[in-house]
Amino acid sequence: MIDVDVSAATGRTTSDETARRPVRVAARESDPLAKLADDLRRLVKEIGAKPKPRAVHLLRTTIRRFETRLPKPDEASSGAERKVRRQLDRLRKCAGKVRDADVHLYALASLARGTAGDAHARVRNALGKARDKRRKRLVRALEAERDRGLLKRLRQVVGHAVVGHPTGAADGERALAIVIERFDRALQAATPLGAENLHVFRIQTKRLRYLAETAAPSPAAATTVAQLKRVQDAVGAWHDWLTLCQRAEEVLADDAASPLLVAMRARTQTKLEQAVAVTMRVGRRLQALRPGVARKGTRPVTAARAAASLRSAGASA
Repeated sequence: MIDVDVSAATGRTTSDETARRPVRVAARESDPLAKLADDLRRLVKEIGAKPKPRAVHLLRTTIRRFETRLPKPDEASSGAERKVRRQLDRLRKCAGKVRDADVHLYALASLARGTAGDAHARVRNALGKARDKRRKRLVRALEAERDRGLLKRLRQVVGHAVVGHPTGAADGERALAIVIERFDRALQAATPLGAENLHVFRIQTKRLRYLAETAAPSPAAATTVAQLKRVQDAVGAWHDWLTLCQRAEEVLADDAASPLLVAMRARTQTKLEQAVAVTMRVGRRLQALRPGVARKGTRPVTAARAAASLRSAGASA
């Protein structure tokens, strides 16, 4: 990946600054929502006119984690909280478009140019133009949301939000049990897994991972988060190749038999198979970890069922 100075992109404090502000740092560490809000404020303020891939990625994931920490919206939600949700939603979507272009460019670079000829350059140029256009939209969105008071509202939301997240070992275990149960239900509902439902399943898994991160620290929590991330990464890699292939097919519409497209389709199919295999393994590992949750009525997802889904969905990938 492209190297980036993460500390500069996020605006995290240096050790000297931490020493000068021990009270503030201690407060941030004891309140995860406040820490996320602080990170968000720094990102929104300091991402410049040419945001690097890592900074864009941090913006998206920090917004997701902040949204997960907030209580569910209801009629009692403050006006500031509702506005912050809308503002962050706009920024996350803009950042997501830039991130997609970054990942596509990185994936394209992994394919040998010598076998692709002019096709490689055509696709790369198209992706570069798309990235530049999306970058400008993100920069405008950041400026607009700053002008609309996002930074001030983030402070207000942190000051008024009552966030219910586990603080003790028992609460953490219950939270993990809920996460694993929801993952199991989602996996059962999505089986047979294939190209038609993997992306939606990944979104569910990503939200569960962020929820698991709110549990009290423990070996079980760390394992659950790591396993969910494996699914998220594996399915995400397949979806990135799928969308890259679709974009390349648009650019190379006059050359459907291009060796570059052949290579992309093969890589996409491989990533699909890997994503399904990883998901099945994680499902079994989380079932073994599942603490104190009844398993009646669940139906084990077998390798045979997964293989059947691949045979039926492979062509559409």
